[in-house]
Amino acid sequence: MKSRTSEVELPYGWETLQVILSEPEKTLPFFPYFESFKEGRVRFKVPRFIFNFGYEFDLTVGFQDGRAVYTFTGERGILTITFEMTGRKLKVTASWAGFGEALMGKPLENFARGISEAIREFCSSMACPVVKFNGSEGEAEHITPETAPALVKRIAMEFGRDFIMEGEAKDGTYLAVKVQDGNLRELRVRQGMKESVIQADVPIVKLGPELFEGLPLNKKFRIRAGKI
Repeated sequence: MKSRTSEVELPYGWETLQVILSEPEKTLPFFPYFESFKEGRVRFKVPRFIFNFGYEFDLTVGFQDGRAVYTFTGERGILTITFEMTGRKLKVTASWAGFGEALMGKPLENFARGISEAIREFCSSMACPVVKFNGSEGEAEHITPETAPALVKRIAMEFGRDFIMEGEAKDGTYLAVKVQDGNLRELRVRQGMKESVIQADVPIVKLGPELFEGLPLNKKFRIRAGKI
């Protein structure tokens, strides 16, 4: 078995992490090499490995005190992702036992690092300025360049890698965010006759405050979101 490990600091403890990991259908789309998740079957595609083989797995999820394990079982082998918490430090270990084991060092390194960073960002999104969100609608207030990325990540936790989020404030300010393939593609803000449209290609898990600086967002918005 070959393994690689990555560690990150989280803003919350085990309880919050457990909530996030208990819904793999929401977190898996942001894992490295993810291709699809249908009817309980997960498919990854690892580039530059042999002949770009696709790997299809059955997923089982297990929890212990301060520890969670995602086990992906497929015809070519078993991929195990272990999440261990000590205080607020998360250690993610990606292990592979099976076909091409000797060549899986770099992909496993990417798995461990990418997953740990994605989980850290989604934990951070739990502090987003959403005061309530039910189904496809919610309410957000006092959005700032620092909190806007967390809001987008929180919506991604509900709708995955492809969605549009729209918001409108009482003064008519309109906000729209378009996300495709896990990347923020377009940010649109309209206030009166003035409209700002920003085209981008930024992965959600790496989204920072830069795109939102200088925009008139520090107010309460009614939020709508839906898949595209």
